[in-house]
Amino acid sequence: MIIEVLGELEWQIVYHDEKSIEAKCKGNYTKLVGKLTIKKVNSSRIQVNSKSLEGGFWDFGKNSKRTGLFIALFKKLEQEYQSNGKLVELENEYNKQNNWEDYEIPKELPKPKKRIKPTIQVAFIGGLIIAIGIGLLVGYLSYEFTYYIFLFEVGIGFLFGYLFSEILKKSNIMDFNKVKIMTIAFIFIIFLVNQYFQYYLIISKHNIADLSFLEFKKQMLNEGFKIDTHNTGWIGFIIIWVLQLVIPYLISIFKISTSLMNYSIKKIPEQVLEYTIFLFQKDKNESEVRAELAQKGWNKKSDQDDVMEAISSIVGFNELNRD
Repeated sequence: MIIEVLGELEWQIVYHDEKSIEAKCKGNYTKLVGKLTIKKVNSSRIQVNSKSLEGGFWDFGKNSKRTGLFIALFKKLEQEYQSNGKLVELENEYNKQNNWEDYEIPKELPKPKKRIKPTIQVAFIGGLIIAIGIGLLVGYLSYEFTYYIFLFEVGIGFLFGYLFSEILKKSNIMDFNKVKIMTIAFIFIIFLVNQYFQYYLIISKHNIADLSFLEFKKQMLNEGFKIDTHNTGWIGFIIIWVLQLVIPYLISIFKISTSLMNYSIKKIPEQVLEYTIFLFQKDKNESEVRAELAQKGWNKKSDQDDVMEAISSIVGFNELNRD
């Protein structure tokens, strides 16, 4: 019944279990503006809460309107469905789906794909080439055009995150601890190459080759970072340099993690994922699920690990949708 109401309102369901449902509603231009949480208190009572996703201290009555709209439509449909018998039909259908009553256990599962051996060398060399290339590009753009705080950093984060995630897929590196360490190193290389290439372009144009890179940076700090006519001093450069490291890292690691999560799901056949979710829904623990998969041809621990990683990624995406 609740799902029917949310469907009528065209609100996106992001999570549901036996006792609660969470949905997000859209405002203008398909922007998500609110999150509705409906909890089942008992067989005859539900609790409805709305939270704004737009920020700010006040919602100007929008949350109250959303809950009121839901409750009004819920009562209207409840009366209609009770009179025509559709309410019992919906409850039976929901229970069937929730309990996987119609699910047919497959006699066999698609065979695991041939596993690519992880090659850290490919990931490192590929990441290094990407980092140097982006560093040179950003250095040139910063020298030739106006430097915009945040715009360049965001661009670096998305560009490096996308390219490096593709390299990681090709080299089958899924260890996130190693990925984070490499990402930190490559973001630092991008920063250094960017700074050095700008230095090289400046001394080449002004013919001041006798000024070393460290002396050049020291002189910059002494002159201070200027925003329009305001000089922020050496602290301005320190803040900018920290931002040039932190922002690209945060954006790129988010891009890489979501890309690898998506990749881990796609490399497992849909039928295998569905069967594994079914087993977990039937309250089997991980050892029991692995045993069931082994009986269906997924007997290698590495292949089973890939399935568990894919399930974890699905859970992770569901959590992201809820936030």
